[in-house]
Amino acid sequence: MTAASLKLQLRTARQAGRAVSTAWQRHLGRPAWVALLLLATALALQTLWRPALQRDAAQLEARRTALASAPAPRAFDASARGPLSAADIPSARQRGRDLETLVEAAQRAGLTLERADYSLGAATAGALTRVEATLPLTGSYAGVRRFVADVLNELPHAALESLQLERANAQAKELQATARLVLFYSEETP
Repeated sequence: MTAASLKLQLRTARQAGRAVSTAWQRHLGRPAWVALLLLATALALQTLWRPALQRDAAQLEARRTALASAPAPRAFDASARGPLSAADIPSARQRGRDLETLVEAAQRAGLTLERADYSLGAATAGALTRVEATLPLTGSYAGVRRFVADVLNELPHAALESLQLERANAQAKELQATARLVLFYSEETP
């Protein structure tokens, strides 16, 4: 191939390119050029972002698999234990052990319990003493669920009066929970 034939081929290619450009410009105009530019930009962005999107998808799939294989927290089943009889309600002497059970249940659930407030209520008409426990907890939602289920399963004379959940912001991993429990005890006879 000689230099003259190469120049001739380049000149022919330039003329063909100009002819295509002129025809494109005449028939399609600027909107077609803008569309072509947008299409090229979209292809370039897809090429750049695809690895990051595939990596994120793989991480989400791994997390979904881990959550699916993790054991579910034990649920509270009130129908399994039936109604309480007077014999099932412990005496007030068990209060200390029950309060320790609350603290242990929080630790087993992976929750932080910095303090707890307890108040002794007046005896009710059925000769019962009511102890109210307010427990501010910090941890995961699954931990709070496990704590509530454990307490209600271990202490059949306990009732969950309220449960308040808060998260500092949408990105916070831990939430603040306040569990208000009521424990009932039979009054000791002198």
